[in-house]
Amino acid sequence: MDFLNHWRLRERPFEATWDTRFFFPGAEHQEAVERLLYLVRENSMGLGLLSGEIGCGKTLTRAVFSERLSSGQFQVITLENSGFAFKDLLGAILNRLDTAENRFGKTKFERCEQFERALRKLREEGRHLVILLDEAQDMPPATLRELRWLTNFNGSGRAFLTLILIGQPEVRPHVTAYPAINQRIGLRFHLRPLQREQSADYLSHRLATAGHPNGSVFSEESADALFDATRGVPRELNRLAKLALEFAWLRNSQSVSLDSIRAVVADLDKHQTMPVT
Repeated sequence: MDFLNHWRLRERPFEATWDTRFFFPGAEHQEAVERLLYLVRENSMGLGLLSGEIGCGKTLTRAVFSERLSSGQFQVITLENSGFAFKDLLGAILNRLDTAENRFGKTKFERCEQFERALRKLREEGRHLVILLDEAQDMPPATLRELRWLTNFNGSGRAFLTLILIGQPEVRPHVTAYPAINQRIGLRFHLRPLQREQSADYLSHRLATAGHPNGSVFSEESADALFDATRGVPRELNRLAKLALEFAWLRNSQSVSLDSIRAVVADLDKHQTMPVT
């Protein structure tokens, strides 16, 4: 019997690629989405900051947030990487705006002028621009400082756009180092790993989303061991759960036991600590 049939699944539940269908609405992640929605709907704060440890679900949270914004009210632009000079970053934003102009200006001034024209056109259409800048911890200091120029576009007490910086924890001191940016941030949220009591629900949620009748595959002991091995980091939970499912399937087990988790963890530890020859 193949892997999916054995576990009564339509698809694999713990793949590394993100999919908003698998979003787990735990307290932290759900609050992050709701706060970001409040930020853009308030339409007056200008800048937001979403930070989180590596593998804690920032990208998936960002994607779920984007999906919940009406295209009739919002234009959303997402840049997966932000480690560029301001002029290049602005060029990438202009490239994603559906502007009527055939080329971008060569200078920062020309691109800022073009950006303002596109922004005012969106405003006339009754749409608010939301720019999501991921991997913001890699943003050069000069780029971070110059971002404040984009927040100056407003009128009648309303901001024309909302910028949201998304990055690993080191983005926070980068931001606080520049008061002109730091003081403009209207909302901050830091995503943390899942709590122990959430890890079993997380595993069940992903299994049920993938087609399992009730999501009950991991025993309480095995879910607890997965938490201990991963500290509740979703990406690590996915990695170990995927390997544990494969391990148990190859042994024709009907559930993932504590012994399966221990075997997978021991194998990973063995190969991670092998000397380089």
